[in-house]
Amino acid sequence: MIALVLTCILAALLSLHYLNYSLPVAKEEIKVETETKYIEALGYDYQPQPKDKQSWLPKLISYGKSSWSKSELDSFSDESRKILKTGEDLAPQTLDPDSDTLLILTPLKNSAKHLAKYFELIDKLKYPRHKISLAILVSDSTDNTLQQVVKAKKKYQERGPKEKRFGRFEIYRQDFFYTLPRNDRHLYKNQFDRRSLMARARNYLWTRALENEQWVLWIDGDLVEYAPSLVNDMIAFDKDVLVANCVVLKTYGTYKGKKIVYDLNSWQETPESMEMLKKLKEDDFLVEGDGTPFTTHRKHLNGFGKDDIIVPLDGVGGTFTLIKSHVHRSGVGFPAWLYEHQVETEGFAKLAKAHGFGVFGLPNHHVRHESE
Repeated sequence: MIALVLTCILAALLSLHYLNYSLPVAKEEIKVETETKYIEALGYDYQPQPKDKQSWLPKLISYGKSSWSKSELDSFSDESRKILKTGEDLAPQTLDPDSDTLLILTPLKNSAKHLAKYFELIDKLKYPRHKISLAILVSDSTDNTLQQVVKAKKKYQERGPKEKRFGRFEIYRQDFFYTLPRNDRHLYKNQFDRRSLMARARNYLWTRALENEQWVLWIDGDLVEYAPSLVNDMIAFDKDVLVANCVVLKTYGTYKGKKIVYDLNSWQETPESMEMLKKLKEDDFLVEGDGTPFTTHRKHLNGFGKDDIIVPLDGVGGTFTLIKSHVHRSGVGFPAWLYEHQVETEGFAKLAKAHGFGVFGLPNHHVRHESE
């Protein structure tokens, strides 16, 4: 009986939290999806906000001042305004996300040969170093990935200059004992098991590493190029979930010497894809790319034009994905099971949208993946 009562109380508290914080976020995202004034963010030299002007969402009471606009407050019920007012003078005593802090998360497996470039690119970021924390998960590796990551931590956090140190640099190891030849990793028959395991790895990492940061940035360990200002530009868009367009330089075949889209997991549903979804069985699993039993008819980031600065998406990849930390804190992770026919990052996007968060992509902001 006691357990039942406690369960009911917890459910009520969670409902209240969702009502007061998630709904305003959803309302804002729905509103801005129809706007086109995004060009102003390109090249914007983003500067961290002062502590009395927090930029993160949901907008809480900060240092005795409400960061809600008058129109937003007017839409609240009397009870909601009373909740906001209660304890307003004690706001400095409560722990809120550190303004403009960034947590970079990277899962690695047999990535030793990529780590020099990985850290080189992070070193070039224009974002303030003391605002960046780094957390790396090493899994199922048979090379010296773990040894190199440990060596890098000592270099940055112990031997290197203080101005090059990260806020935190954490290393985790969790083996799943899943092996698959690299050349077979994109075969459809292997995708569900492989992507489900990747979802478990991502969930392990963010639930272990996320502390008080405002932003989470998922970066693949085998990228070879992205702009030093990319993080600044992406934060300037101020979206719940935002993904860059991952391309690859082809070294063979018809497109040799050209950059083509690599990460097909970032996509937008179309009228044709919505019709396709209606015909699926409950346990049908969808992935993008050649060799799959389903033609999805979805629009990928390479299907947009140069004037499409930012576009709403329904699926995202994880090569370079910026997420407001409250999305994860609201319980949105990476499903290792089928959710609306998707798992891992695409399933994450579907879950985020179901929670009322906005999911967007940048077709013309490129990151480049290692050539295969």
